[in-house]
Amino acid sequence: MPEYPSRPDGLTALLRPRSVVVLGASAKKRASGNDVLRNLRQAGYDGDLHVVHPVASSVEGLEAVPDIGALPTGIDAAVVSLPTPAVLDALRGLEKAGCRSALVPTAGLDAATALEVARFAAASDMMVHGPNCMGVINLTDRVPLWISDSGITRLPAGNVALVAQSGSAAIFIAHSTGPVRYSKIVSTGGEYGATTAAYLSWLARDPATTAAGVLLESIKDVPSFVEGVAAMRAARKPVVVLKVGRSSVGSAATTAHTGALIGSGAAYQALFDQLDLPVVTDYDEMAAVLQCLAVPELPAATGTRVGVITISGGQAALTADLAADRGLTIPRFAEATARGLESAMPGALGHNPFDAGGSVEYPDGGFRRSVELIAADDAVDSVLVVLDAQATMTDAETDYEADEFRAARAVAESAPGKPVVVASSSALSVQPRCEEQAGPAVPVLRGIGNALVALQALARNRQPVADGVRPGARWHPEAEAVEALKEEVAQHRGALSADLTRRLLALYGLPLVESAVVPDADAAVRWADEHGYPLVVKVSSPDVPHRSDVGGVVLGVADEAALRQAVEDIAARVGAAHPEAVIEGFEIQQQVAADSTEALLGFVADPVFGAVTTVGTGGTLVELYADTASALSPVGPDEAAALINRTRLGTLLGGYRNLLPKTDTSPLADAAHRLSLLGTDFAGLLTEADLNPAFVQHGTGRVLIADSLLVARND
Repeated sequence: MPEYPSRPDGLTALLRPRSVVVLGASAKKRASGNDVLRNLRQAGYDGDLHVVHPVASSVEGLEAVPDIGALPTGIDAAVVSLPTPAVLDALRGLEKAGCRSALVPTAGLDAATALEVARFAAASDMMVHGPNCMGVINLTDRVPLWISDSGITRLPAGNVALVAQSGSAAIFIAHSTGPVRYSKIVSTGGEYGATTAAYLSWLARDPATTAAGVLLESIKDVPSFVEGVAAMRAARKPVVVLKVGRSSVGSAATTAHTGALIGSGAAYQALFDQLDLPVVTDYDEMAAVLQCLAVPELPAATGTRVGVITISGGQAALTADLAADRGLTIPRFAEATARGLESAMPGALGHNPFDAGGSVEYPDGGFRRSVELIAADDAVDSVLVVLDAQATMTDAETDYEADEFRAARAVAESAPGKPVVVASSSALSVQPRCEEQAGPAVPVLRGIGNALVALQALARNRQPVADGVRPGARWHPEAEAVEALKEEVAQHRGALSADLTRRLLALYGLPLVESAVVPDADAAVRWADEHGYPLVVKVSSPDVPHRSDVGGVVLGVADEAALRQAVEDIAARVGAAHPEAVIEGFEIQQQVAADSTEALLGFVADPVFGAVTTVGTGGTLVELYADTASALSPVGPDEAAALINRTRLGTLLGGYRNLLPKTDTSPLADAAHRLSLLGTDFAGLLTEADLNPAFVQHGTGRVLIADSLLVARND
């Protein structure tokens, strides 16, 4: 066993234990505890091994003791594979005996027991791993604390760690990643004590681990997760994430359009973007990324511009399509590169993707020279070689492409600095002979799409992780005024009134269209006489959050007669659609000039992440367009500007094809910044905000918010 301090931390005690006790192994049948004992013995575990059994004198050939009190003190790791009613007492007994860590695979804890175990795990000095997990496997030191007889406990050791909340997912990924070899495989389960974040911090110090794949169902403590990623980043160990279980925020129904657009998935993605973490969507993509991260010689990419070479025009076109779908760039080659490619492979066009198969001569050495030229192009961050490499290929078919595989290998070995990978044109298993020809430094990945995802991932894990402090405000409302409005908002449930909404937005300096709520048509006419036409008229009712859906909005009101008719029509339509709705009055506001584009600003208060701010294209078709970008609040002005640039709205305001004059987006970024401060301050009181439309004036970028909805907590 490896040496470590006489008083190891909880995770070290669990992953590299010098002594292990198993509770729950059977003397008569095969139980999960028995599998742990057998796995340890098959691995050649040479530490002290103990078994607790209430009546049997021996289990699996080991002498058993009747209870925890009969164990020696200071055991490093306990596997508590017991029925639910016995778990808590066992943990208490182990803690009293000075045990340093306890792994609890037990599933199906009832609510009361789960709460008690969680409280115990939070308060105890003993590290609790689980419950509802498969265990941990330290392949480096051959210590498999794993509750099933699984082949992954006998895998050869490597340099990649796999941390998954789902045990079955850990097994599937470990069996599906081809040449990847693992240092540690961890199934964290319920994470009552030991968390994914804690394991990342531990792995950052593990000399056997150089990269990690993480399968997440949820994050309970965002700052701890950030710390774990920061530790890995500081150690130059890349991390890739597969997030499963995307759903709406807090699984609660949303009232605002923003809530329908921002689910917990958006909150997680905002966090991953902030941390510069690559995110994959399925096991195959995870396998491709891990296969790349497992190659120490494979450099990271400085960006997502991919130079592609293949021997098929159809594969070239398909690769370009798949790259566009995934947000990668297929740049135009430099003129010198294009000429060089056409010289190396006469008859082929020097385009990216480069179809070397289009050459009329296909000279010896031409393919290698082509790969060299593409790798040397300053417009290219990584090189993708697309070939056939399916396991179903015959030896003759494999030999036919041998020179292309060897060319990729030669370039990767002679011109370091940019990753060179091979994509098999199919997602079938890869022919081992192709891997041999490509060599250890060139991953041969299953499927073009998976390979593109892997190259995209190689461009992440580069930015330093901030210390957890979000961007500060350049300005903030007076604290007393904020507290006064908090007290007022706390008295409300559901959609806030128009008056309270306007006062709250005004406090944060958000630019509102001039308007007022009036009780009837006569009052509306008096307001119009003072402010002028044209006007917009809307129903004011806490029971009608989306007014246009029920005919509660009339635009372009040009005179008194039209104004009176608008009030009458709105009252009739709302009354017919929602006879129970309380109509407090009518909101009347000046109509914004036509030379504007509709934007959306909003936030949703996530129970884990706090307020998640979003910006994007607005209007009545906001959910159909779904053109938004989100970030965790508070959002600084520069970060808000970057969010806008990620949307089609930002592209349009940037003067896309001269459809609009190039428009300054800094006022919109400032408004998003201010709204994010509001969302941060009121995260415990407001669940949603929807400012839509927020009109952005062409050219100047001046923002005027025409419609706003703030929703208070209902509990």
